[in-house]
Amino acid sequence: MTTLLRIDASAQQQDRSLTRMLTTLFTTEFLQTNPDAKVITRDIGQDPVPAIDHRFIHAAFSPPEEREDWMTDRLALSDALIDEVVAADIIVMGAPMYNYGMPAALKGWIDHIARIGRTFSFDLARGDFPIEPILKDKQLVVLSSRGEFGFEPGGPRAHMNALDPAIAACAHYFGVDAANIHTVAIEYQEFKDARHDRSVIAAKEATRALAQQFGRSAKQTISHLTDQSRNKDKTMKNFPTHTMDSAPADAKPILQAALKGYGFVPNLYATMAEAPAILEGYTTLSAIFGKTDLSETERQIILMTNNRLNGCKYCMAAHTTLSQMSGVPEDVIMALRNDTPIADSKLEALRQFAIIVNESRGWPAEDQIGTFLKAGYTPQTILEVILGTALKTLSNYTNHVAETDLDPAFAANVWTSSTAQAAE
Repeated sequence: MTTLLRIDASAQQQDRSLTRMLTTLFTTEFLQTNPDAKVITRDIGQDPVPAIDHRFIHAAFSPPEEREDWMTDRLALSDALIDEVVAADIIVMGAPMYNYGMPAALKGWIDHIARIGRTFSFDLARGDFPIEPILKDKQLVVLSSRGEFGFEPGGPRAHMNALDPAIAACAHYFGVDAANIHTVAIEYQEFKDARHDRSVIAAKEATRALAQQFGRSAKQTISHLTDQSRNKDKTMKNFPTHTMDSAPADAKPILQAALKGYGFVPNLYATMAEAPAILEGYTTLSAIFGKTDLSETERQIILMTNNRLNGCKYCMAAHTTLSQMSGVPEDVIMALRNDTPIADSKLEALRQFAIIVNESRGWPAEDQIGTFLKAGYTPQTILEVILGTALKTLSNYTNHVAETDLDPAFAANVWTSSTAQAAE
């Protein structure tokens, strides 16, 4: 029987909490596909655990056989919390971003979970890395909400994201490998505009997709869930999906940066890690493309047009999700997914020129260039279209040969060529 541990860290009541809405949705959807599962609920937002103090530390670091009665009593709650984590196969965590970091209640819970001899061992014989986790093979789903936006890698507030990196840094105490962290976040909460509405819809869809995926897989051995979903047919094709532990040394800093920014390591990055040079090239070129004078909508038009023309299912789903999070108009996103004209004539001219560059293999005719320039673009834009085309060549071709599995975070926006045909 699969055990799901639900942690709610929001200080808000159910009817005012976005993260509680998501954890409730996840739990409901999970039980629909796996009705025999056991659910443990721990509401640390409404019933916070007490902060640790010097007595707790003294008790925790005393050998069990030397503990006095008061020490055992002081650690009783911690032991109960750890027992819940030990029993869990999947941990779903409602973790709103408070002042760019985690709620105090969540930090307090983690302090009770991180216990020597129970969730980690410590041995100086291991050199500079004496801590080793005891628990393993668990999955962590982080369902978050943020008042602002742009906390993803390369986003305007990525450097301010102190929530996702902190959870990832502590996840080994829960028995969670970095590759097994799945994060969904609602953004724009303070703005209360259409971008927030789109973000809520996208987060619900991603949460539902994650819950259904885990529910369907729960009858399998949970410890093998990620390997089974990621490595299907990969052994024969020799394209591994790396974890932080298995990745080559030169790739690890890039994967760690992705984990810090996204809250998980996208499968594209985990696949590219087999050749650190292409991973570095792709992420560097992506950052450079983000510095162009193009708007985010214009950048996504170039990228998604190439994704569609190259038939890359992974990148179409991923960039649909990223476009929704970045506030790209919904009608533009749907036009790009369905290969239909964009209502804005200038943006449609950009889409058409991106098609021409791709299909002509970089040989647009003079009249096609002239038409593009008359639409209001410049020679600089032409070169930036080429840059975006090169960027997508790296990711699209990698996904083709490796058959990269779609991350749960992008599953709500799955795309195939038949998806576009059905919409026509």
